[in-house]
Amino acid sequence: MEQTRLRHAIIGVGAGILNGHRPALKLPEVDLVAVSDVNVEVGQQRAQELGSAFYEDYRQMLAKERPDIVVILTPPFLHASMAIDSLSAGSHVLIEKPMAVQVEEADAMLEAARQNERQLGVVLQHRFRPEVNAARQVLQQGVLGEIQRVELVAMWPRPASYFSMAAWRATWRGEGGGILTNQAAHNLDVLCYLLGQPRRVVAWTRQLLHDIETEDTAHAMLEWSNGALGMLHISTAEADVAERLKIVGTRGSLEMGHGKLSVQTLDVDMREYRVSCLNPYGSPNVLPYDVSLEEGKGDHVAVYRDFHNAILNGTLPRAEGAQGLLGLELANAINYSSHKEREVVLPLDRHAYADLLADLREGKK
Repeated sequence: MEQTRLRHAIIGVGAGILNGHRPALKLPEVDLVAVSDVNVEVGQQRAQELGSAFYEDYRQMLAKERPDIVVILTPPFLHASMAIDSLSAGSHVLIEKPMAVQVEEADAMLEAARQNERQLGVVLQHRFRPEVNAARQVLQQGVLGEIQRVELVAMWPRPASYFSMAAWRATWRGEGGGILTNQAAHNLDVLCYLLGQPRRVVAWTRQLLHDIETEDTAHAMLEWSNGALGMLHISTAEADVAERLKIVGTRGSLEMGHGKLSVQTLDVDMREYRVSCLNPYGSPNVLPYDVSLEEGKGDHVAVYRDFHNAILNGTLPRAEGAQGLLGLELANAINYSSHKEREVVLPLDRHAYADLLADLREGKK
């Protein structure tokens, strides 16, 4: 049977993140027909390397090439407008994280996808990590009982030279935030993917080390709809374990890091232990729980394969637009809570956050 090929085009081919996409562009379903970039010199060089046509104007590329899929690699402040243009031109869109700088823009992107009956996917490759998939299965099977506590700590240490690579980095106009909309997009997404979006947020953001407009550190207290409580601490100003996620339930707990997952259960659910244990100082026994990790890794190839399958077979991408919105909304809520010094109940008030972001962009606090 002949392999189905999908005509791809890339907007922002000069971006450094292209290197993460290169292996996926070699998939048999990919027919890369055109690329675009406002940096003509770099864009033409990349086009030559990739064997595709080059356009300086992405709108002209959309009109002439009519690609099946548009991949958007531009800085975040351009994501929403370029995605809407591409969807309106009849293309499916796969967009780098964050899908937008604020949730109001993400809503508009989702509406454009709905109106044009196109798929909108977000490059959230951490959803495809074997340990994340295994943890999700453990949770869906109820192995941990009722979830009670969640702890997420993630460190993305960055030097000053990182922020000087591009003028849009860590600015309110360019990214709509710092670590929350950039590096932590993956951590917040995994959190929402495993547990759903929190219901309430109280947060603090800080500039602990870096001379940037936006936050380099975020700390938040979270509550889920079932009453589970959690905390997160994410920073580019600290050096520690790259990622540590712990989830505790009435029947057990799991702890996850990059490439690692450990699960343990209790011999009795805490809800039963509360009424059945006759020893006032007794404690349930802790038992190891065997989990196996599937083959593969959370990379761009996995994202592309899943997105292609969605287009060819009518399924939803694992990181479709509505899912990509969850982590962005949480990032916006954390910033809003900190700057307004108040609790935020989700869903986030779109207009109120847009007003805050406008003030931050103007240098108002």
